[in-house]
Amino acid sequence: MTPLGHTSQDLKSKKKKPVIKGTDPNQQLRSRFFERIEYLCDTFAGPGYYKKLPAMIVEHMFMNRYPTLKAKADPSSGIEKSRVVQFNKLMNKFISDRYIVLDNGGKIYLSWYLSEGLLLINYIAEMADVQFPHAAQLVEAFKPYFPGSEVHQMIEEMLIELVHDTTVFLSDYNKTIMNADISATAFFDREAMSNDVMIHELRPNRSSVIIDGEPRTITSLSWLDEDMNWMSTKVRPSLLGFKTGSLDIPLEVYIQKHALDKMQSRINITPGIMHYMTFILMNQEVIRHHKNDNNSLVEYYLSDQKAGYLLVSLVDAKLIIRTFLFLTNDGTPEGKKLNQLLSLDKQDKKYLMIDTLPAFSSYHIDQNEHLSKIFREAGCGPLLKLGHLREYTSIEVKDKDPESIMKYLGDSDSFQGLG
Repeated sequence: MTPLGHTSQDLKSKKKKPVIKGTDPNQQLRSRFFERIEYLCDTFAGPGYYKKLPAMIVEHMFMNRYPTLKAKADPSSGIEKSRVVQFNKLMNKFISDRYIVLDNGGKIYLSWYLSEGLLLINYIAEMADVQFPHAAQLVEAFKPYFPGSEVHQMIEEMLIELVHDTTVFLSDYNKTIMNADISATAFFDREAMSNDVMIHELRPNRSSVIIDGEPRTITSLSWLDEDMNWMSTKVRPSLLGFKTGSLDIPLEVYIQKHALDKMQSRINITPGIMHYMTFILMNQEVIRHHKNDNNSLVEYYLSDQKAGYLLVSLVDAKLIIRTFLFLTNDGTPEGKKLNQLLSLDKQDKKYLMIDTLPAFSSYHIDQNEHLSKIFREAGCGPLLKLGHLREYTSIEVKDKDPESIMKYLGDSDSFQGLG
């Protein structure tokens, strides 16, 4: 994710003021605009630089200010209005509390930069040939922020990533994959009369395959590129440990609905995050895996921590992700080791609720010295670092006492102790 900061107290005081009943809203808007331009000018360039701007230019900026950055459905997309509203709310949430720290120590809200800040920079960038007092000083002071500068490129990457994150959060292989075009926004087109993020969504390609004598629904492990073309996933079987002799050609990867369902029940965070990470992991040059009989267990990561495995089978010249195994589940190397160390079977794990991420995280095992030691020894240490993902889950799990696991183990006839 983009390394952005949090809202500072001094910036909070400069947030929008409510319109007082009986006042002129247009005058309120005008006053707020002029106040913000003054703050931005002095923060970018230094105290007193706002006064170097001719009043006529500031007035012209107000009359030609950029519209608010806003998502709209592409005319050809057929996206429902509720989805557009959802996109705008999420995008604004990602942008609203983030700010930019300038080299001079100044702090500017990203939302301000993308509206009045960008307007101010673009106006001054056009002043090189304009003759008025202090024009040269203003151009020199604002040059570090002009289009093409390091700061401008940093903001560009930040904006691209934030909008991309919004599309990921709203995507779901069970429904649609979303994409957004920001080329028509004021950031990329200073002459733009609008400031619209055009959004699209498409249903991923689905088909059916016979597995174990039964028809199974599978979805192509694909994602949309910036041109709204599907990027399919193709992997050579040998990269997953399958032996195909001389016919080791890239095969398309699919994911079974059963795998999506298990991923949702066992990880249970925003579907788009889980699904996009599956796409990313299966498109790496080196895919970490464990060959197991006729299947391959592909290591699955969230926030750079192993959370489980994708069980992949080779079926009819297709690589199919059959299911998802949480790290503690039976069928994983870590699950097997955990069984040996704690004398736990599948039903024990289910009873203790350590077979899903939300429930596992609710124990805060990392705060229990004895338990955390044994889970790390079993290879489940990465799960202790995923507690922050609870904010992305759709269910609320109350905190549990890790001592309850200790008591359960102590009451077990087969448990030999933690050692």
